[in-house]
Amino acid sequence: MRKALAVILCLVLVVSIAACGKTDTGTTAADSGGKSETGSAQQSGTNTDKRVKLTFLCQINVDTEGYDVNDNPYINYLRDTLNIDIEIISESSNYENKVNTVMASGDYPDYVQLSKSLYFKYAYDGALIKLDDLLNETDYPNLMAGVDEKYWNYSKIDGSIYGIPFVRYDTTPYLSYARKDWLENLGIDPSTLKTVDDYYNMLYAFTYNDPDRNGLNDTYGLSGCSGGTAMNSVAERYMGMLFIDAFDAAQFQVVDGKVIPNYITDGYKDYLKFLAKLYADGIIVPDYITKTQKQTEEEFMNGKFGVLNLFWSLSTLSSMRENLYPLRPPQKVNGGGESKYVYATPIRHWIGITTACKYPEKVLQIFDWSETDEGSVYVHAGIEGWDYDKVNGEIVIREDRAGINWAWRFITLGHQKSKVDSQLLPILTQSWGELAMEHLKLSEQYGTNDPIYVSAPEFSELSDYDFDTYVASYRDEVIMGKKDIDATWDDYVAGWYKYGGERWVELYTEWYNNSYNK
Repeated sequence: MRKALAVILCLVLVVSIAACGKTDTGTTAADSGGKSETGSAQQSGTNTDKRVKLTFLCQINVDTEGYDVNDNPYINYLRDTLNIDIEIISESSNYENKVNTVMASGDYPDYVQLSKSLYFKYAYDGALIKLDDLLNETDYPNLMAGVDEKYWNYSKIDGSIYGIPFVRYDTTPYLSYARKDWLENLGIDPSTLKTVDDYYNMLYAFTYNDPDRNGLNDTYGLSGCSGGTAMNSVAERYMGMLFIDAFDAAQFQVVDGKVIPNYITDGYKDYLKFLAKLYADGIIVPDYITKTQKQTEEEFMNGKFGVLNLFWSLSTLSSMRENLYPLRPPQKVNGGGESKYVYATPIRHWIGITTACKYPEKVLQIFDWSETDEGSVYVHAGIEGWDYDKVNGEIVIREDRAGINWAWRFITLGHQKSKVDSQLLPILTQSWGELAMEHLKLSEQYGTNDPIYVSAPEFSELSDYDFDTYVASYRDEVIMGKKDIDATWDDYVAGWYKYGGERWVELYTEWYNNSYNK
């Protein structure tokens, strides 16, 4: 009996030990370093971890097809796949004000989409947690492999990372396009266009040689629109992106040991003088400054002018793609070789995890999943049975769903695959077409970023200075002939320094010498 009882007790003990190996939170292989095909098992959506709730403040400023941002197929798919109850807080138009209002209330979301200025602001305010000790290749292999080290470095504030960078897979997305029908009507071979003068002659012909063959003098070479900022003005990009780097006027520079912005350089003066000549010669639509961005794009589509700088994806003008020729930027006027289309920064935004978040690892798991093939399918193909079908094991995007809602999905997710690889390229091709993929490759070939601008912090000391308005006002006055640039340039530069530029140069130069140039 004693022996039998001993055996029974041993069996009970073994069973109890086995049962104790399972916790309420459901330990998985990932908890001990195991990996699934898409990274840790925690990201597969099949784990038995306790389902937690996370609030995400973001800017969903795209068409949601009438769906509520918290009740739609995309957010529900993420909730089920990631086993996380994600609640979206969103504002489409006045997003920066929304962020400031929510954060000022003290009722922080768990994670938040932040522009560069807001990212620095709330890191300095102590509202975001440091991620250095959390980020590692063991727990988040896809995220760490997907985002290049330089982008993590760009995300450092005083040596620490406070946010996950949302890196564009198209890091330099600009291209200037000319209408093919006008080129053909005028017998212009765009591959022979090399210099700024060559492009001037093309634009002159677009204006005066009846490129649309309607017998009327009703066309122009270029246009612009109202609004914009000093570094990212759509108004200036529309008419000047083809030329600005040819004059060495597109990037921050170091002159005599000091960092200065592009818009007070000698090259920018020459660039503005060139645009003023185009305007004086009647090549730029005369009332461009009164146009909205939408109106300008509609006028381009309707054949009012012949060259416009756009994203390679073309957005609402995608129906024009077959009639558009992507132009290689001209050679630099100083003989320095080919110029580039300069896109200031490849980082669209940062996601900061706030100090209120109890489950920061869950947020990182979301972004690790976004860098997987499964996450890539979600962003760029959508949901099976709604956006795409599987045919013989292959993803086939439905015709009426191709190229739509991808922005809605990546904003809701907060991140996307950062590189165009062999898995992503076929999906993008289905959405945009093979010709668009050629244009994407050209945008990479012809484009670059401004390394100083990308790397530099946002200085709160400069927030009271409206440099954008100061620069944009002078730019338009010069272009439209209201100010003679040779007579006013020195006063413009001196005024910028007096207005706050001296402090600008001091701060950027100090940062450059102490951090960037090390």
